[in-house]
Amino acid sequence: MKKFIFLFLLVLTVSGCSSVEKAEYLNKNKSELKSSYDAEDYNKLINDLKTNNVFLAGEMHGIKENYTLRLNLLKFFKENAEVRYYLAEMGYSSSFYINRYLTTGDEKYLFLVTNSIAGSYDHSVEDVEFWRSLYKYNNSLPEKERVKVIGLDLEHQFWISILHLNEILKNKNLGPEMEKVLEGLNTLSVCICPDMNNTKDILKNIQKINIFSHSKIIKDIYNDLEKRRSIYVKLLDKDELYDLELTLSNSNDTVRIYKNIDDISYFNFEREKSIYNNFIEVYDRLNGGKYFGQWGGFHILQKSRADEDSFASYLNLENSPVKQKVISIKFVYDNQKHKVTNRKILNAFKEYSTSKFTLYKLENFDSIGEVPCPINDYDLSDITEYFQYGILIRDPEKVTAL
Repeated sequence: MKKFIFLFLLVLTVSGCSSVEKAEYLNKNKSELKSSYDAEDYNKLINDLKTNNVFLAGEMHGIKENYTLRLNLLKFFKENAEVRYYLAEMGYSSSFYINRYLTTGDEKYLFLVTNSIAGSYDHSVEDVEFWRSLYKYNNSLPEKERVKVIGLDLEHQFWISILHLNEILKNKNLGPEMEKVLEGLNTLSVCICPDMNNTKDILKNIQKINIFSHSKIIKDIYNDLEKRRSIYVKLLDKDELYDLELTLSNSNDTVRIYKNIDDISYFNFEREKSIYNNFIEVYDRLNGGKYFGQWGGFHILQKSRADEDSFASYLNLENSPVKQKVISIKFVYDNQKHKVTNRKILNAFKEYSTSKFTLYKLENFDSIGEVPCPINDYDLSDITEYFQYGILIRDPEKVTAL
């Protein structure tokens, strides 16, 4: 029996990917990336552009270099895959104001969103400069081809949805049934943001707000829309009605899920499901289209881990309109301070790279032989079930806080 076990282990050892095979595999599939945008750097992605609809990059938040790659990837997918929509890890109402900034150039809308996330990783110089760069890039394009931002996440900054709802419904004559509700909505909005040109104190303002007053107003509007939908159809144009419905739906999800924030499993499960449902709403309304988004690394994994479903794993469900049409790109950081980076993948990537950024195309089992090269920290399955590309980032730096 011992002899059999020894022989079995020996077979497993010799059948693995040798260092020579690994070197050939990684060198063949890598592309050194410059910090400045050069479309040719990303040509390893070309063969996946026509047959896929959603392209997702997965980052660890709070890293300067994330923003360089975000802009470069967005430009590449826009110019080579006709991507017109950037899927943002923010709520729908937050993206509404980001789009207004991108349309008008008025930075009060940008800083409404930015000042609302003070204390988070995205409250940074790099985040502001990314949106300014996107504004500049959009202005170099014909109006019909400009990138639009779509927030799919929960409205973590719930007060932005209040401002958005008030803007949609203000001065709309919804009759005596809704008079007090709309007065309450406007009063709450003024309390949150008395001056749109000065949002520095917005986080102080919301400390005065009872979350239950917010949720009650959301519920009252939602219920009235359900009962008297025909009135809303007459008073609102199509865009306003769509924004109202999606904002109410997302706000209801946010309130429901945050009530259970102490149950991390529930919170994460319901959040990912909500993100996916928001995507389906947007996808149906836009009659398809192509999308790029950069999210936290977990969200872009296309296979569930430890019974935790992710946004990208939902995108590959049987009834998803983009099943098997999703490409995920995982960022891997070469810095001992970042302990969450997958060790095997990092060691393999950095051994064959000397550049600041290196893109690796990952191949499935059939492409590289009987067994995969040993760079998989995930499980015994094919690494490409999780993501299809990796980008090594050497010596990452923390973002610059505003």
